[in-house]
Amino acid sequence: MALTIQQEKKRSVWEVVYNYGFETTDISNTEQMVFCLRYVDCLDVNEEFIGLQSLESTTAEVVISFIKDILLRMDLRTENCRGQCYDEASTMAGHKSEVAKGIMELEPRALHTLCCGHALNIAVQDSIKHVKLMKDTLDTTHEIMKLIKKSPKREAIFKSISTFESPSIRTLCPTRWTVRTEALVSISENYEACLSTWEVAKESTKETEMKARILGV
Repeated sequence: MALTIQQEKKRSVWEVVYNYGFETTDISNTEQMVFCLRYVDCLDVNEEFIGLQSLESTTAEVVISFIKDILLRMDLRTENCRGQCYDEASTMAGHKSEVAKGIMELEPRALHTLCCGHALNIAVQDSIKHVKLMKDTLDTTHEIMKLIKKSPKREAIFKSISTFESPSIRTLCPTRWTVRTEALVSISENYEACLSTWEVAKESTKETEMKARILGV
């Protein structure tokens, strides 16, 4: 990483690529901010992952301070920034005190663009809602994940039933298409274990609402 940063410092211009979203969480369900740098070298576009960071607050002021801190640590001058690319969260690109506006106040040539991949994914996600089979599949997968991952007791039951060779239940992130396949495959390969988990959990659960959720999947 240090070598990459030193090489990046030699480039004349670069772009901030910052991904903010409530769905960007780690295995402990902690919201993470993703920071990357994009630059062009001999007409080849390069994008370097810089790191993840959890923030106590996600206001525009805090996010801008975080971005400035990263650039300072990397010894990158804001006057060389020519772009900023974020998702559509209001904090990042709202019409009032958003991050994009704050960065452009530091460097007016750092033009803001929306993340095309994020926009495409939202469009596809909205389209899927009109296809009942796909909508039900994703909703059920997400519900299975929540029933197991959000309960230490049910997760312990699942682990005691599932085989060593089977993958663990993967989190289905609504706005990250690159991890959906793994989530769907993990449910498919643990189908029998999930059924057995529901039977055990149903008998040990006294809450009517939770029993209804278990029966619903």
